[in-house]
Amino acid sequence: MRTEARLSPRPSNPLTREALLDAARLEFARSGLDHARVEDIARRAGVSKGAFYLHFDSKEDAFREILQRFLGVLEEQTTRRREAELAFEREVGRPGIGATLEQLMQHDCRLDTELLEVLWRNRVILAALDRATGQPYLQMVADFRRRMRQLVAGHIALNQGEGWLRGDVDPEVVGDVIVGAFESYGRRMVDLRAKPDLGAWSRAFLTLLYQGLFSPAAQRPPTGPPGASD
Repeated sequence: MRTEARLSPRPSNPLTREALLDAARLEFARSGLDHARVEDIARRAGVSKGAFYLHFDSKEDAFREILQRFLGVLEEQTTRRREAELAFEREVGRPGIGATLEQLMQHDCRLDTELLEVLWRNRVILAALDRATGQPYLQMVADFRRRMRQLVAGHIALNQGEGWLRGDVDPEVVGDVIVGAFESYGRRMVDLRAKPDLGAWSRAFLTLLYQGLFSPAAQRPPTGPPGASD
């Protein structure tokens, strides 16, 4: 009696999956999610339409993964930024106590420029996102925006409690301003062909932010290193 051999599903190739995601980013940016075609994504990746469905259930499935990865990178960058700020405070000090405003400006400008670099590298995703009409994607972005606003607001409130940021400004409003500014920067990038001076963008925004937020004590010349006694 002959036994029929069972055919197991062909394993997916991680390299092909990444190629499909790269191709999908470009197609979504070019045509939008609604009008992008699986055939065009597969052709751009150099594979068959069947290979696409070996990796993804639909173009919406691919877009969801692209968006999740992008938001994850932004969240990781924000977390690293906070860690770098704490390290700066330990090593140099806070404004008015060890650190000058220019030292803090240079430090924060570098961190914000790194975040803008992430947006610039992923501006095709931002272009696609602006043209995505599906409610699940809008909800993913809304949830991410809410988390970022809460994170920024908590950071602002903490610094207000330490006395070097003004206490008469609502931290939630500051969170809206900062998150909204970076969203606006990202949208501007979508229409640019040449890379702008991201460092100048960072410094311009930080200048406005510092002038509105820092307490008089923080704007005075530093009194000495952290922990130094009179």
